Amino acid sequence: MDRPYELGDNEIHLAFAVDDFDAAYKKHKEMGCICFENPSMGIYFIEDPDGYWLEIVPGK
Repeated sequence: MDRPYELGDNEIHLAFAVDDFDAAYKKHKEMGCICFENPSMGIYFIEDPDGYWLEIVPGK
């Protein structure tokens, strides 16, 4: 793609369940891409290069 995509006004996001939440969190923290954390819910969000938020949740 030659330009960032337009996020528009849509209030949806993708969520990914990860098998090793602690390892994923550590990796994303090192990458500096965590944009929001909610420890009470046990989730966090990372931001892609175009500003789209991706939710990371613990697997089963």
